[in-house]
Amino acid sequence: MLTDGPAEVLALLGLQARTVTILKDVPLQNASWLVTLTDGRRVVMRRYYARATAASVSYEHAVLRYLADEGWVVPEPLGDLVEHQGRLYCLTRYVPGRAIREESAAQQRRRGRDLARLHFALRGLAESLGQRPGSLAQHTGVAAHPDLDWDACIQGLMQVSPRLSSWLSAAASNARDALAALGASELPVLVIHGDFAEWNVHYQRARLAGVIDFGLTHVDSRPYELAIARTYRSPQMLAGYRAELSGGGWPLSELEEAALEPLNCSFRVGMAAWTVQDGVRRGDYDLAMIERQLARTGTSPP
Repeated sequence: MLTDGPAEVLALLGLQARTVTILKDVPLQNASWLVTLTDGRRVVMRRYYARATAASVSYEHAVLRYLADEGWVVPEPLGDLVEHQGRLYCLTRYVPGRAIREESAAQQRRRGRDLARLHFALRGLAESLGQRPGSLAQHTGVAAHPDLDWDACIQGLMQVSPRLSSWLSAAASNARDALAALGASELPVLVIHGDFAEWNVHYQRARLAGVIDFGLTHVDSRPYELAIARTYRSPQMLAGYRAELSGGGWPLSELEEAALEPLNCSFRVGMAAWTVQDGVRRGDYDLAMIERQLARTGTSPP
């Protein structure tokens, strides 16, 4: 059943739904509903997370429109943003196919090749589009992110687990030092997808059908894109990515190759920090999740 918010937004747009399927509906987070309109069209109603700004979402939409013009099947916006009860909504294109949650080695390589193709398509866009409002490249430091209150995270976690708080501080310091030692400030950047994990890449009849969830798209490095795509558990994805890039004359540089592991560690520090910040807001910390992320940073526990 469609909840009041999306139903009222459809009414505001002068549209009627024949059927509605909830794809995701979590309070304060991004949410989406698959809507079949009375004329038979299938679209997705998207509600953006509670702190989303029109400027940030408009940037995401600009990336989606650019890729759609380049022939990619992505959830491009089908109209303007609608604000309803303090939340932003938009109708977007329905992307067919399904994600492959348990990939074979060959499927991992295929996803790596598809990510490389996406990067070829996005190459050069950053020069005209710039950085997404409120975003920073990961190698500039997780603690520097404008939406992350690092001091509040460390202090809040210290109240419930001094051990994890010390571990988080040490892991962040180690990741920062490792990136500085590499000269990561010189990493080349481009517009990235921001979460090219297996659940966001759809296939149909063994071919790429489309790519969804550009909610984290911003300007960053290729090594960070690979970290957030979880190549640590999909090693053949990295092999496919490298092969496709080399075939197109755009291989990873020595600096990018050297930054792969430090940025993977930095990504895990960031995941832990965002989980802590969520705990600070809710007053309830997922300590098991925080520890799992920290265990993957390469920093030994205190």
